[in-house]
Amino acid sequence: MKAFCFTVDDNIRFLRELTLRPELGLFDHPYPAMYRRLHERYGLKVQLNLFYEMPGFDLSMVTDRCRGEFEDNADWLKLSFHSRLENVRPYESSAYEEVFADCTAVHRQILRFAGPASLAETTTVHYCRTTPDGLRAMKDCGMKGLLGLFGTPQEPRTSYSAPPAQAEQARRGEVTEFGGVKLAGIDLVINIAPHDALEPALAALVHRDQIRVMIHEQYFYPDYADYQENFEQKLDTCFKFLTEHGYGSRFFQQMLAEQTV
Repeated sequence: MKAFCFTVDDNIRFLRELTLRPELGLFDHPYPAMYRRLHERYGLKVQLNLFYEMPGFDLSMVTDRCRGEFEDNADWLKLSFHSRLENVRPYESSAYEEVFADCTAVHRQILRFAGPASLAETTTVHYCRTTPDGLRAMKDCGMKGLLGLFGTPQEPRTSYSAPPAQAEQARRGEVTEFGGVKLAGIDLVINIAPHDALEPALAALVHRDQIRVMIHEQYFYPDYADYQENFEQKLDTCFKFLTEHGYGSRFFQQMLAEQTV
């Protein structure tokens, strides 16, 4: 079955704003409300990967007022670890203990304010870099799969210390494995591509059974330096194209489970 997965990195701001405005329900905030519209339109499943903290706020402060709404929508909206905070290549040289502690801290808070059904079994680590020990920590935190960036044959790169053979598999769009964790490449970072380049980029991938796309939260907000006013329109373009070409939305963890059946 042809399937695509959609993930969003660098999330925390909408949780801060929900916490600071007690009159708001989850979908009264324009950011999750946008994802619900896209879910209703395309059957979209959304995974939001979270920072633990930002200046003046961390996940321990997040209200549990919206827990029921998170639980009621966990069939299409899930949360997972991304990094402790916004910094460059945070785990490139980190030992097991740091990665395990940071991932555990994020997951503990997700369980508190969103419930167990909302916790995803896959993620993308910020900057996609870990040592082999860091990868083991992610596995021990319950992560069955990691999405990363593996570059192109012309400009190859690796993620999660994967050996060259596994990185090459990921570049071809395949799911591979290293350290007991499934790895796959992100095919399109939506906020990087101009709007008119999205359909051609996806058209080059439709020979694959699986396509993996993502975006970053901060580009949604007008006060962000690189704000993209067409954030929702870009997403709509991608999901309309994919559904019209026979792709159904899946979480990455569903893709992995379906491959093992």
